Amino acid sequence: MNKDWNDYLLSLGYAPTSDTAHNDTAGAEHDKAENTDIICDLSHYSQVVIAGDDAVSFMQGQFTNDVALVDEDNSQLSAFCNNKGRMLANFRLFKHQQNYFISLKSDLVESSIEHLQNYVLRAHVAIQDVSEQLIHLGVSGKNAVSLLSPFIEDIKQDIDSVSHSDNYIAICVASAQGDTPRYEIFCSPDDAKDLWQKLSPQVEVVDPSSWEYLNIQAGLPFIDSKTSGEFVPQMVNMELLNGVSFTKGCYTGQEIVARMHYLGKLKKRCFKINIDTEKRPHAGDTLFAENARAGQNTGIIIQAEKNPDSGYDALAVIQIADSEAKLFLGDAEGPAVAVKELPYSFDTE
Repeated sequence: MNKDWNDYLLSLGYAPTSDTAHNDTAGAEHDKAENTDIICDLSHYSQVVIAGDDAVSFMQGQFTNDVALVDEDNSQLSAFCNNKGRMLANFRLFKHQQNYFISLKSDLVESSIEHLQNYVLRAHVAIQDVSEQLIHLGVSGKNAVSLLSPFIEDIKQDIDSVSHSDNYIAICVASAQGDTPRYEIFCSPDDAKDLWQKLSPQVEVVDPSSWEYLNIQAGLPFIDSKTSGEFVPQMVNMELLNGVSFTKGCYTGQEIVARMHYLGKLKKRCFKINIDTEKRPHAGDTLFAENARAGQNTGIIIQAEKNPDSGYDALAVIQIADSEAKLFLGDAEGPAVAVKELPYSFDTE
């Protein structure tokens, strides 16, 4: 995280790395995130630039989505996999000034760069962590467009669209056409200070965990180091979120992903759940089904955040066959788990 930016937030009494999910204010913070205009720091994500004459062809050979569809007006969700088709990271890909950027969980940056470097070979490609140069913010709420308009004149409102000004990049990650609009903002530290100073008196300033709570409600799963290498993209609904192309051609792990799509029967999916507990569950924690064999888990949590009313909401990859069974966190003696409705549908037949 940029030290100057971190010091600035601390001077305002905002602790960007705090985790309100561990204390009693988390529910109230998340309620604000759902029902009011908010701003928050997103430094728990990092940005990696992929540049060079061969950047597009390189990414096409690694990423699950069609990089050719990304331009300065359109971003996309994507991922890269190991040879077994298991996602090592998933992220948002966008383009700015001829360079490509991926935004992913910060604890995956080092391993992601190392993995991708293994495939560069003789390609003219440079891969670098640029999180120190780009500040990452989140703005959400029914008035998000009007709040951002002084900084970006023509703000696009379609999901995955990218809006630009001289100083700001704004990516729409939830659209007003069926949801509360949400934007991820990328800018320099000085421009981030200017935006924060002007917006914070007009909105609620919330903890970064509130952004993850909104991602859970939207069914947007972002894996971290605890779940890296666990899932093929379809298990976390990536193809339902326009994060996978089945027509773009080969990439590392593509045969497994394509076989699952065309020939296989998907046995696991990402579900939204509520866990009846006041103790925070963590990514990588397992779920147990009533009829499961002893010691055999039926699911893995991707991310979890405090529900304002009760328990913890989470996204978890679960055996489809067990999604209607009685579920528990950890084992049969653990807290009860209830499957909730996602804002999009999938076929579990």
